[in-house]
Amino acid sequence: MIRGGCPLEIREIKPGFVAEVTGQNREILAGRDGDVVKKALLSHSVVIMRGMELAPCEQVALTRLLGPPEVVTDMRNHHPESTDILVIRNSGSTPVVGNTHWHSDRSFLPEPTRFTVLRADVVPEEGGDTLFADMTAAHRDLDDEWRAVITGAEAVHSYDTVAKLRSRVHGTPLEQGYARKYPPTVHPLVRAHPESGSPALYLNELCVASLHRPDGTPVSVGVAELHEYATQERFVHRHHWHQGDVVVWDNSRVLHRAGDLPPGLLRVLHRTTTAGASPYAPEEG
Repeated sequence: MIRGGCPLEIREIKPGFVAEVTGQNREILAGRDGDVVKKALLSHSVVIMRGMELAPCEQVALTRLLGPPEVVTDMRNHHPESTDILVIRNSGSTPVVGNTHWHSDRSFLPEPTRFTVLRADVVPEEGGDTLFADMTAAHRDLDDEWRAVITGAEAVHSYDTVAKLRSRVHGTPLEQGYARKYPPTVHPLVRAHPESGSPALYLNELCVASLHRPDGTPVSVGVAELHEYATQERFVHRHHWHQGDVVVWDNSRVLHRAGDLPPGLLRVLHRTTTAGASPYAPEEG
């Protein structure tokens, strides 16, 4: 257990992947506790704080310590106290676009979302878990053949599938002008962690349209094959929510998706995110 010099401590759940920040003080204060959370995120992709009392202003302050907060694009569902907080309210009968697909947040942007912070405000009696897949471990355990195929490869990330899902799920016309607002962007298939440089697969079941070499030659491994490999049980952690839980994850090296939520049960989460930098490939050798 690593002591952080304050009431909170870091306890490892899955080595190099999931850590829990624990302590007797249930109130997170960004100015006091933020360094402990940041320290945990240097060596882990997912950081969990259970049963904490996190006021909206403190969630934004904690997010700001991790990077510039992204303003909520869905202004109909922002928190009344902050346009930086998205209120995710759904039941098992509420259609939600894409949350059951493995993805990293907003990878269709040239500078995708880096960190996501979720706080559980209302939790269901059952279901509604969130699953996380370790892309660092998935890259580390690649066999030599696949490693050779994907090293230096690139992926085209597109908003197209998301737009079509939104239209179908909500029964509305296809979003006008999305191709100009979110043109396809190319990211490395193996991405360097910004702080350590360590490699991780950079995938997205919703957004990756195709894979190719820098010269345009298609990659012999398919997107579906890579996702099936990278989301095997051995790479996955399932988080079962309790009221007040706060979970922070690093989109540069983790995929996530929502588990099933039974009809009639309500789940309400408060979500903040930080802007990130353009992904880049790790140094070879």
